[in-house]
This record gives sequence, C-alpha cells and structure tokens, in this order.
Amino acid sequence: MRNPLFVLFFLSLRQLTFSYEEARFKHCGTSSSSRYTANSTFLKNLNEAFNILRNNTALTNFNATTIVGDGTEPVTALALCRGDLTPSVCQPCIKAATTDIFELCPNQPTDSELWYNFCMIRYSSENFLTIPDNNILMLIWDGRDAPKPDIYNEKVQEVAQNLSISAGASKERYALGWTSLSNTEKLYGYQECTRDLSSEDCTNCLIIAKKNIETCCLGKWAGWIATPSCAIRFNIDPIYNESTVSAPEIYTANDLATPPTLSPPPPLHIPSGASDRNGGSGIIGLVLGVTVGGAMVLILVTGSLCLWFVKDKKRKKMMRRGSGIEVQDSDGQTTIMDDVMSFLFEFDILVMATENFSLSNQLGTGGFGSVYKGKMPNGEEIAVKKLAVGSNQGVEEFSNEVMLLLRMQHRNLVKLLGCCVQREDRMLVYEYLHNKSLDCFLFDKSKSAILDWSKRFNIIVGIARGLLYLHEDSQLRIIHRDIKASNILLDEQMYPKISDFGLARLFPDELSQVRTRRIAGTVGYMAPEYAVRGLLSVKSDVFSFGVLILEIISGRKNYDSQLEEHNKELLNLTWQLDREGRLMELVDVNIGSCPQPEVLKCIRIGLLCCQESIQERPVMSSILVMLSNESVTTPLPGRPAYYGSSADNTVEPFERSDSVNSSITFTELSGR
Repeated sequence: MRNPLFVLFFLSLRQLTFSYEEARFKHCGTSSSSRYTANSTFLKNLNEAFNILRNNTALTNFNATTIVGDGTEPVTALALCRGDLTPSVCQPCIKAATTDIFELCPNQPTDSELWYNFCMIRYSSENFLTIPDNNILMLIWDGRDAPKPDIYNEKVQEVAQNLSISAGASKERYALGWTSLSNTEKLYGYQECTRDLSSEDCTNCLIIAKKNIETCCLGKWAGWIATPSCAIRFNIDPIYNESTVSAPEIYTANDLATPPTLSPPPPLHIPSGASDRNGGSGIIGLVLGVTVGGAMVLILVTGSLCLWFVKDKKRKKMMRRGSGIEVQDSDGQTTIMDDVMSFLFEFDILVMATENFSLSNQLGTGGFGSVYKGKMPNGEEIAVKKLAVGSNQGVEEFSNEVMLLLRMQHRNLVKLLGCCVQREDRMLVYEYLHNKSLDCFLFDKSKSAILDWSKRFNIIVGIARGLLYLHEDSQLRIIHRDIKASNILLDEQMYPKISDFGLARLFPDELSQVRTRRIAGTVGYMAPEYAVRGLLSVKSDVFSFGVLILEIISGRKNYDSQLEEHNKELLNLTWQLDREGRLMELVDVNIGSCPQPEVLKCIRIGLLCCQESIQERPVMSSILVMLSNESVTTPLPGRPAYYGSSADNTVEPFERSDSVNSSITFTELSGR
C-alpha cells in the first residue's frame, strides 16, 4: 500500500490546458518499491506492454490495458487518454509518456505512473486492474484568485458533484460540463476514471477526490486533483475545445444573473529557483515530497463519508457545509448527518431487493425507465427507478434529480434515499409509498370513492405547501415543470408528496422569468406562455397546479376525447359552468357530501391559477392563504387560458426551431 503523497504545483493556466509535451506529474514508486535491472525479464515485459499501449490506446476508445508475462516478473500496464480527444492527439501523448517515463523515473521502480495534460500511463508488478486506488497523488492549482470566491467555491463544489455522478454513470467513465460565472465567463469541469473501474468505484473515487478541493484550491482560478484511478479538473479558462465538443450546462444554486466585477488577475506566484527545461513554457514552480501521515488518512476517511441522512423527522432545510451536509430544522437547530446509510447503494443489493427487477415488482413504467418495489435486508421497503439504458436525457434527469433532492427535505416532497450506477445502468432509490400515485385513485372509478372531500382538500393543500417550499422557502429556488396527478405520490395517510424532479430547474431569486428554448413537460398541464414561447417562471407551476386542482375536484382528466366536444376540455368546461352558475355540477359524484363554499372556493382558485395573463395568477403563498383562511375573499377569475390539449402526453425535452445546439439549454434572463 503506497503512502499518501501530495505533489503540489503552481501552473500557468495555458500549460494546464493545452499541452502534453511536458509531464504534469510523475510517481516513480516509493522507497519500499522493488527495482528492475537493465537486462531483466521485467524490463522486457515492460517494453512489450508499452508497445501494446502505444499501438492500441488511440484505437480502443482511448483506453488500453494489458498484462505481459506468464508468471515470471509480470507487468500490468494501463493507458488512458481523455475521452473528448481525437486519435491524432491521443496517440502522440501515449507515445511521449511511454518514452519519457524511463528518463523521468531513472531509479527503475517496478511501479510508476505518469500524467500529461491529455493522457496518463501506469504500470506495476502487481495486478491493479478493477481495484480502485483512491489515494490522493497530486494537487495542482493556478495561483490566481477567482472572482467572487464564496459564490465561485459553491459553484466549483456543485459542478464537481454533478460530474462525479455523471462520469460514474457514463460507459466511458468521463464527464464534462460548464456553468456560468457571468455573462462573459464560465467555469469548466472535467472528470474521468480509468475504464477498468465499475460505475460505483468510479463515483466513489471522484467524490473522495472532490473533498480535497478544500485542501488546495478554494477560490483558485483552476484546480486538478488526481488519484491513480481518477481525476477531477476545473478551470475558468476552457479545458476542452468548445468548437468541437458539445458539453452540457450545469445549473447551480447560485446561478448569476449579472456579471461580477472582475479585477485583473494578480501575477502567478513563482517560488524562488523554480524553472523548467522549456525556458518557462512549462511548470512555473514545483514543490515535491510533501508526505502526509495520519492526518491525511483521516481526511480521506472523512471524504469517503461524503453524503449523509438524518433521522430527525421535523421539517428541515438542507444546506451544504464543508465535507458533508448540514440540516437545519424549523427551530434553527443544526444536525450533521452522521449515523445513517451511505448515499450510494450497491447494485447487488438492489438486484436482490427487487428480485432482479422482476415484472411482479414493477410499479410502473415511463419514457425514461421503470419503477420497482424493493425490500432491503433490514425489511425497509424502497422504490427503485431504473432509467432506460442509452437515454441521454435519462442521464441528464438522473443527475438533475440527485443534485436537487439531496439538498431538500419537506414532508410534501418525496424522499430520495440514494442512487446507484452500474455500467450503463442508473438507478434512483426513494422511500416507498404504499398508495402509489394520485392518478391511480383519481381516474379509477372503483377507487375514487376512497378520496372523500376531506382527503382531496388535504391533498390540494399539501401540494400547495410543497410548491411553496420549492418556490420560496427552500435555499434553492426551483421550478418543477411537470406537476401532474401521476407525479403526486400518496403515503399511508393519503398525504401527498411531489415526485419526479428530472425536469426541475433552478431559478435565480432576482428574476421573474426566463426564456428557454428547451421545452419539456406534459401537454394539458403546461402554461401557454411556456409551451408556445418558452417563457418559464414560478407561475408555470402555478398553472399546472390549477389544472390539477380541477382534476382533483372533478375526478376527470384535463382532456377527455371520449366526451362531447364542448366537454372535452376541462378548463373550458369549468369556465362555462362558472358563467352559468352551475359549478357544483363539476364535482365528482364519488366525493359524497362536501361543504359547498369550500368546494367553490377551491374551484375558483383553480381557475385563478390558470389565467392566461401571468400577472393575474396568484403566487403559492397567496394560494395557501386563500385555502387556509375562510375569511379571505377569493378574487373572481376571468376566462382561463385555452390553447387546445390532447391526451395526457409527456413531452420529452425538445429545442425550439431557433436553437443552436440540441444538447444545450439556452436561457435568456429577464429581470423582475
């Protein structure tokens, strides 16, 4: 077992980004490593292994491994090029690495590795393939300070968290992306693992590496942290070719609406006596041999326990803090989550819990995968959403849901217990809710009688409280974008929980709306200004909530093609009945007896939520006041928006015709 070793560099940003000629890091064994001799079998096997790597890496998806030697001084070797490269860049980099390592490691150790900007190689007398090595080998950072360090550090952490999950979920074991720092600057991220690792091992390695950002790189312009098995990088300057590589935008809690004021960067710190063989074009300074003992081991152990969950069942608000997650309850008390299961689930456990994802355990299926009921070894029941293999949108939704739900806790939001990545499979693990979704009761005449008025009213109020939390009360401001009956789950007491955050969007506090070219949602629930013009705001969720109120009260879908033409559209029918003074005819007969004033108030609130004018729709705080206070007068609604609907069809995200790139969400920001 190698000793944890830090190698600290101050780099010029240009060298960090675009050159492979100069090795960025070397690890030439340890003091306890054995040595090979000039004419040994080991050297012969090593040369043969390097020849295989030179010939194959660029041709085998930028990754090659080999074991040379039949039991006599065997050599295990690995080569890896960045996944966003071309063969013309990968091959020369591997050639340089397999040549330079003899000069850079003249002590002839039987285990070494060499990192360049675009590739790395590793060899050993021991077979290390498929065995993750999470020891931190190098920390590299740019000496310049980043603008607005508090917000910048938050973005670095969130981008790193997002990419660690995406890289593990990727078959190629790498992920890249960017987030906005201002109107003119971006933060770029790149993460990778050696391809011999499993999905779970890859994500674990990257999460451990991410925890060491605080050790070296807080507030710094760029950083690069590597272990023998994985590496994470971030940089304000591009670290991939934007003209040839399409990378997704990553939305964070502190997305900026206005550009920060930037001062010229200070000169790079150059340690005295530092130089390089290219006359200053390479590494600016170098500090070697910083060996970390027990304290480093403690940091690594702490880093591996990166995400925790809390037993306290009070209403909580989640906040990121340092190396973990801190929870603040309604009394202002904070608790560090330190005694519950790890965030990452083992694939084998989920296979066993769901009986190998058997059809008998399937709860439902949708466009991006299926949901299965499972039972953990301790008896806990869970729901596992297994995303469809090969769905790029599924990868986005997976990352989105993990990033959002892990940072929120509310009794009216479904609880995400964790996730699992296994090769191409991606799974989300939730609390299991016995009564499934609202639509299972609402639109099934054999079950709808279970929903008396008291239950339906409590469901309406519970959904409103969940949306108020998303829009105003949580630390993150979030638009759900897909509020509908099938996304409202019911617990044993029929209390509602909002689910499926795959389409959810972070929303800047200082903005009233954004324009997006990536439209996603469900026909019949989407606000017209969003469906037609791409204008997105919290009022988009309010519109969907209004439609859902009318469905809950009427027991019918927002559009029913089996009915007569004038009755097909629920919004239009409700408006006509209101004008004619016959609103109580809308009420589901299975409700039974109900208080007419309360029912009429709820129907009119539903119509208010569906007004065509965004300004005339109430916000969720006002809606809750109207629902909870009998003395509050509900404004008379005007004609609701009507733009034609069809059956309840989920619209997969698509780009408007003026979109430039289908893999990027374009957003234009509008002030309040």
